Amino acid sequence: MTFLRRYPLMLIGLLAGTLVTWFVTNTMFAGSAEKMTATATWQNILLVNALVGVCILLFVVELRRGAIRVLLTVIVALLLGFLVTFVFNLDAADRFTRGEFRVQVISDAAPVAGDTVDLEYNKRRGGEFNKPNVVAPVSEVAWTFAGSEGDVVSLLAYAKNRRSTVDVRVELRDAAGTTLAAATSATELQVEETFDDLVSARDAVIEGYTLPEAGVYTLYATPEEVDLGTTLSEAMSQSQLAFEALLLGPIERVNRWGVWIMDAITLILLGLSFAIVFRAQQFSLGAEGQLYFGALVSGIIALNSPHIPGVLLIPVIILASGTAGFIYGLVPGALKAYLGANELVSTLMLNVIATRFFEMVLNFQLKPPEAGYVASAKFTENAILPVIVQGTQVTVAVFLLVVVVFITWLLMRRTPLGYEIRIIGSNLRFADYGGVNSKRTIMLVMAIGGIVAGLAGMHLANGVHRQLILNISFALAFEGVVVALLARLNVLVVPFTGLLYAYLRAGAQFMERDANVSLEVVRMIQAIIILLITAEALVTFFQQRQKRADIDAKGHAVDSLEDMAPPAPSPEAARRGE
Repeated sequence: MTFLRRYPLMLIGLLAGTLVTWFVTNTMFAGSAEKMTATATWQNILLVNALVGVCILLFVVELRRGAIRVLLTVIVALLLGFLVTFVFNLDAADRFTRGEFRVQVISDAAPVAGDTVDLEYNKRRGGEFNKPNVVAPVSEVAWTFAGSEGDVVSLLAYAKNRRSTVDVRVELRDAAGTTLAAATSATELQVEETFDDLVSARDAVIEGYTLPEAGVYTLYATPEEVDLGTTLSEAMSQSQLAFEALLLGPIERVNRWGVWIMDAITLILLGLSFAIVFRAQQFSLGAEGQLYFGALVSGIIALNSPHIPGVLLIPVIILASGTAGFIYGLVPGALKAYLGANELVSTLMLNVIATRFFEMVLNFQLKPPEAGYVASAKFTENAILPVIVQGTQVTVAVFLLVVVVFITWLLMRRTPLGYEIRIIGSNLRFADYGGVNSKRTIMLVMAIGGIVAGLAGMHLANGVHRQLILNISFALAFEGVVVALLARLNVLVVPFTGLLYAYLRAGAQFMERDANVSLEVVRMIQAIIILLITAEALVTFFQQRQKRADIDAKGHAVDSLEDMAPPAPSPEAARRGE
């Protein structure tokens, strides 16, 4: 019956996963099978995209109706992000009021001599309108020229080149300041054939005007005022460009796709680490320190094993980094289990110790003397995780990740330890009464989470950076909390949420790069999206935690009342009436 109930979900998930796999692959290669097959290691790209589809299948099957809530939340978050982008792009039309320009009076007549005028026939003069960070920016120019009665002149005001998008307006004024002619644009014929200096139809041209009398005239030029329609249109256009970069940027090319997958591998490992620990209701944030120790140990082995074949060295590095994370996770677990130390405080303090120890060893022991910055030497080829997609940093860590996810699921769902972890997460007092060794389990669950975090550090060191560097994670470990909470602490959903979060991170980079959106706006949009898509998960997590705390408090209260009650009378005393 369970299978029958899940059958429609599996069908929906399989369809969704297949469509996403097709869409990602089709976008990467612009719908061309020839382009795909001409790409090196294209089979591995298809394999990884198929694994992305499997993650979507697991997401649908495991969360069921919760998957719809997550998707709706993401859509709302994206709409709000688009609104924020639109608001910040309301000044996009200001580009038409800024930029370098040139003005010119063209005539076949002989120029009139004069020292008091600013322009001569067929001579150019220019400047820059509303230049940023200038005390007194130029917002208009009024330059004079001398002419004779009957001279036929053409007045031009135009952008200096195609990089300048300034939209200009030009006027011809007589000596009394009266406007004789004005123009705000140019025709396509004038741009393409008549005047070689014009850049676009936004340039302004007064063509073939006959001067009524001899004297001094004024060419007056200023940026054209931007109307509301243009302001809204430009804001919408720029916002669409920005969101195209956010939503499609990570899969437009193979190298960008590689950035997404590379980041997702690390985030999924970190999300699994937090999901294991949080499942036992232990709010440990020690993955950062465990990551650093995993990276340090794997880096030291890599730097000191230049002649060991990679087929032997890579497994040793994986095992060593996992062991380092296990040991460093065991420390806060023992402090919590046997000394009652708060796991949040202890893990945060241990993170500081780990990062500073990492920096000390890197700076004084591993940095080459000739290095101009704090970093180890580059790892030799045998110590680097083999790349499976040429031109990217997508490595065999993909297959390692599949194994880790499967083993984590097996541990949590099919082993006595996993049962104990779930029981402790549901009700610690019930677990104690049921004979569960809660101290041992708490200690082990933090250590097991440390194994996965250590592997994330190994991936950063040996798969991404290929050397040890300062700030190797850039606080990436704490973003694993978002991945775990968004997955509702379900280890089979963590791969999907890790891919989703990594996609948003990569898209934010390409939004800033391709759409020229400032970093502050990108960070704000990213924060809004992440806040909304994790809000429900956070609320649910803390509500469940509070419920369990209330149950424990009631249990303590019952114990206290039992202790305060008088002892039951003995049978002899009951017969005597005492």
